[in-house]
Amino acid sequence: MGLVRKAKQVLVRTPLHRPLLEVQSAWQTARVKRTPIRDVRTAYCISPHKTGTTFIAHMFDQAVSAHEPLHHPTLKHIQDSDFLRRRKAYLDLRVEASGFFAYVAKDFGELFPEDNVVFMIRDPSEWIGSHLNYAPVVARRVNYIFGRNFFWRRITPYDANDFYDLTDQQQHDYVTAMLHFWLKVYGEARDLPNGHIIRLNEANDNIELLEHLFAQKAVNLKTGFRRVNEEKKPFSAWDYVNKEDFADAIAEFGY
Repeated sequence: MGLVRKAKQVLVRTPLHRPLLEVQSAWQTARVKRTPIRDVRTAYCISPHKTGTTFIAHMFDQAVSAHEPLHHPTLKHIQDSDFLRRRKAYLDLRVEASGFFAYVAKDFGELFPEDNVVFMIRDPSEWIGSHLNYAPVVARRVNYIFGRNFFWRRITPYDANDFYDLTDQQQHDYVTAMLHFWLKVYGEARDLPNGHIIRLNEANDNIELLEHLFAQKAVNLKTGFRRVNEEKKPFSAWDYVNKEDFADAIAEFGY
């Protein structure tokens, strides 16, 4: 591990993380806003976090593929279409996998109608459990969890790290909000002419389709990066909400 990377890993665990991130974000934003809009063809994977976006990004040549680039400034300007067009030209990628765009899936897909927009999908209860299990990992790694402020609190006021300390009603409300978000994202994905939904557990059986959609040859099938959490807690959404309230809507997506 390089010295710079080691230093970064130390700094992001300190109170310096936020001010340093804000400075970096302001510099990146300025560069993006100075970038002329031009025609760049990028294929996207914008399904919610914990649906394989990291795996998709690392499947392809890292010279043309990235996972959540310009994360902080993009979250701050996620509903600014001019910024997003300039950002696309600035990055000049062939493949981008960024789960934060799930929040604006419909608008994003319509903003770039010529680009394929892929949504990896997994069982919603499994997805919520994965999110809850991964949240403490992030909390240990960084001091400032900006995704919580800019993304998750638009969906639910409750912090995933506090889930098991919430009241029964709050846990019910949290799971309900996450299920509604899952249905919203994949409902919008289904309705997008350029949207493509692929089951995460069938990704390895759909390599040729993924290569076609991203217009790139997969180069990291054997060494592709997957996040593995060794501290998983068992979780079922149906311990907190009535499954029958969501069964018909979820069944439309095959779950």
